[in-house]
Amino acid sequence: MTAPPAPQRALIIKPSSLGDVITGLPVLRALRRAFPDAHLGWLVNAPLAGILDGEAALDEIIGFDRRRFGRMWRSPRSGGAFAAFCRDLRRRRFDWAVDLQGLFRSGFLARVSGAPVRAGFARAREAAWLFYTHRIETAPAHTVDRNIALARGLGLDARPDDLRLTVTERGRRFAAGILAETPAPPPCLVVAPGTRWLNKLYPRRHWRAVLESLGGTARIVLVGAPDERELCDALAAAARADVVNLAGETDLGELVGVIAAADALLCCDSAAGLIAAAVDTPFVMLTGPTRPERTGPYGRLGRALAADVPCIGCLRRRCRHATCMQLIDPARVADAARGALRRARRAAAEA
Repeated sequence: MTAPPAPQRALIIKPSSLGDVITGLPVLRALRRAFPDAHLGWLVNAPLAGILDGEAALDEIIGFDRRRFGRMWRSPRSGGAFAAFCRDLRRRRFDWAVDLQGLFRSGFLARVSGAPVRAGFARAREAAWLFYTHRIETAPAHTVDRNIALARGLGLDARPDDLRLTVTERGRRFAAGILAETPAPPPCLVVAPGTRWLNKLYPRRHWRAVLESLGGTARIVLVGAPDERELCDALAAAARADVVNLAGETDLGELVGVIAAADALLCCDSAAGLIAAAVDTPFVMLTGPTRPERTGPYGRLGRALAADVPCIGCLRRRCRHATCMQLIDPARVADAARGALRRARRAAAEA
């Protein structure tokens, strides 16, 4: 495919979810490398915009009010707001629109932008490919690599090490205040027990066993969204270790700062693992219904832990038994966390 004309204004469309937004960073950096003087924008769900704060390669963040616009079929006011949003998007006169979401809504927004070059995955779902002028075939399995392949299909020099997040100064200060310790602090392990799919959750009794095993090994910081506060409260109350519970207490910039400042991260399959990969923090990810080769640890610092069951990687959002998560031995998890902490110490010694 012949590379399209260089843009003066380019738009990345990757509204959600938080982890998916992070996987688009290599495309942003490749665009900036190729077009240092271009105006680069990113269309993202408004609640997730904070993850892009401080990104020097980005000129503009366009917040998409998904909750409000989702009501437009039954609310004339929401429909009017969406129409106004579309008009405003078109007035921005982007030359390129790169759709990394690959759904009907994102493809439609690429078309609405009026960009003469509209690129996306050739096999995008929900017939989103109908809106593209440039349909890019991609073979890689992992989401990050698929985005890189799409960028390369446009003639851009996208690289795996472009998966990196900028830690804002405010995020660094927040983390320093939380992690401040006495003269010889223990290593800090951030634990993110929550995740969006119920069947990706590790059982609470297992988490309690893990935290008890790690008592004395590390200072544990629990993180999570506001709706994960109850889970983290229960784990903190049952733990016999030094636990700081930040669930529901951080914005996205502060969360990035805490994970960047930690020695290691332990999580289920969630955005926390991608944040860790993008700030060079060793991490362990517990996986079951999802497939590590698609959404699991990316880069050399991550490790996936999974049980040996026939239905592993089923990709089902609902499951009656969640055997794949139930059978991950807490002793294995604690040992893997200690290994991640050792990797962090070795990396610090070599730095």
